[in-house]
Amino acid sequence: MIGRGSRRLPQKKTFGIIDLGNNTDRFGEWTAPIDWKHVFENPEAYHEMLNTKTSYEAHQMPSDMRSKFPASREISFDVQSAHQSAIENGQKAKIVIRDSIRQHALMCVDNSSTVAGALELTTELDKEIDWRIKQYGKCLGKVTKNYTDWLKEDYRSKLKKLVQKIMGRRVLIKTAV
Repeated sequence: MIGRGSRRLPQKKTFGIIDLGNNTDRFGEWTAPIDWKHVFENPEAYHEMLNTKTSYEAHQMPSDMRSKFPASREISFDVQSAHQSAIENGQKAKIVIRDSIRQHALMCVDNSSTVAGALELTTELDKEIDWRIKQYGKCLGKVTKNYTDWLKEDYRSKLKKLVQKIMGRRVLIKTAV
């Protein structure tokens, strides 16, 4: 469809592109040069290139967000490596999200002494959650915006439940001692 929009006509100066299928993330900008001969001769290599690590290495938690989790030693989570490991070990891809939620829950619990404080810290992770879901979507290949929106909502819900569960256990342990 972009081909139709990019056709030159005397009365047309511009056209808009609405990416409903995350195609820019999956395939790159439509104006980027592609060696089609190479793609047709090496489709596996092209497919692999689409699924290789993108900008994850450049992603760092902002320092102001990092300062809210001083007790946490490990704050990064390589979604793409975790996904590849899960697939290689014959596990379902959703295990990556489960592990990511666990790490975020521990970060919130380790940096708060109350359930309310830990739950408040979960909201500080909103941008980080969005980033991880985006990376997870890239691993899956074809995902819709509706699916990623649902996944973000589900992630946040499960994160809050897990934080409450872990904090509840810690309170029980402290009262038992």
